[in-house]
Amino acid sequence: MRAGKVASATLVCHRDTWEFVAAHVGSHPHFRTPALEERENGLVAAVLSGRSLVAMLLALYRVANVSVSRPDGEDTEEMVAYADWAMASQVYYATARVLSRAYSGEGEPVVVTIDNRVPARA
Repeated sequence: MRAGKVASATLVCHRDTWEFVAAHVGSHPHFRTPALEERENGLVAAVLSGRSLVAMLLALYRVANVSVSRPDGEDTEEMVAYADWAMASQVYYATARVLSRAYSGEGEPVVVTIDNRVPARA
């Protein structure tokens, strides 16, 4: 619900993480693919509208809440499902944490940073 109140948010993550997000949310009717700004160390920044942010969270929530068990073999589909779950969960919950600290009044821009080397900004 908080995402619907956000005019825009910047997602800063590795290019591979962005490609994962875009692949899972790209077909959502409310998602608009943003331009990417290159950052250091393979990171990119994507400025998402509130509408696209909502679409991203809904799509990732669906993937993050699929019931998966720890892979116990070499089954490729099982491994892909587990990897999708892990990636979607990290991006979804990192975004949710930032939004939970965002205030509805004037304040700092909403920036979600997914990089364990850098502390996330609220």
